[in-house]
Amino acid sequence: MSERLLAQHELDEAVERLYRLGETAERAGNPREAAVHFRVAADQHLGDAAVRLARALFALGETEEATRWCKVAVADGFTEAAELIQENSTARQRFLEHAARIMVGAPTFDWLPSAAPAERVAPENVQARTRALRALDQQYGGIACHASVLEHLTAVEPMILVGDEEMWTAVAEVHELAGWTAFDSGLPGVALPHFERALTLARQAENESLIASVLTRAGRMFLHHNAPDDALKAFQLGFVAAHNSWADRRDLSDPSQAIASLTTKVDTYGAEHVRARVIALTALARNHLAIGDTAAAGEFAGEAVAAATNLRSARADDQLRWLAQEARGAGASVLVEQISARFARCG
Repeated sequence: MSERLLAQHELDEAVERLYRLGETAERAGNPREAAVHFRVAADQHLGDAAVRLARALFALGETEEATRWCKVAVADGFTEAAELIQENSTARQRFLEHAARIMVGAPTFDWLPSAAPAERVAPENVQARTRALRALDQQYGGIACHASVLEHLTAVEPMILVGDEEMWTAVAEVHELAGWTAFDSGLPGVALPHFERALTLARQAENESLIASVLTRAGRMFLHHNAPDDALKAFQLGFVAAHNSWADRRDLSDPSQAIASLTTKVDTYGAEHVRARVIALTALARNHLAIGDTAAAGEFAGEAVAAATNLRSARADDQLRWLAQEARGAGASVLVEQISARFARCG
């Protein structure tokens, strides 16, 4: 009898050790290793191991097995496991709703880093490290560098608290890479939150081309995991962002089409999106100038200069300077004077 008790005691201790190892792996952001340990503990019905196992499996995209363990957890009295099933089933839908809000310029900045930056880092340094990690991903795969990307993200994400559009873009690119390497590591559930934050920061920076890139990557992930309808929605939203990015370029081959796109786009920007509105108005002025409508170009340029009164943005200023160059070449002296007055006031 004592031998059986001793054997059971040793088994219980071994299972508890595996549970603790699962907790450690969970905290380290390694759901694959966590699942290995929690699976044994859940099989022995130890505490909430079944709930933790299900969470890890959802992160790994193992929906069927995760759902089965959720049902086991509910039967063991852990009713919160039922909520995990619901959360997972709506995760892609929530992402697409978030992306749709991003596309209409709705305020979406609903999270902040938990700590202020320990030191200042220049955006170009962040991007240099991101390029190096992206090269590793391309050569060796996401599993090889996902942990390094997360370390990079932890170091630079607090910079969004003190940064500007360049830093928001730089950190958005890190989130995009974190999502992509998570997907390549077999962690689609981990990837989606990174893609969401990448979209949020890209919108904060009004970087349409980056928004298009993130949505394209998310769509490819949805396709890989047999969700073609959701993939199509992501691709469609990405196409809109890519078209918006094209309409914002300095040189456009089809001014009439750009005017149609920009006229719709400029009305989506409210008072909280000053930079985006200034850039769109400037692009409208440029394209009207390109078709010889100097009166309309002057009106849009005037609106852009007025909207930019309290704006400090190198990107917006570049757009206005390009417009001034084109206006000078077209002999539109009044338009040139409007823009020159803007820079005279700014010093």
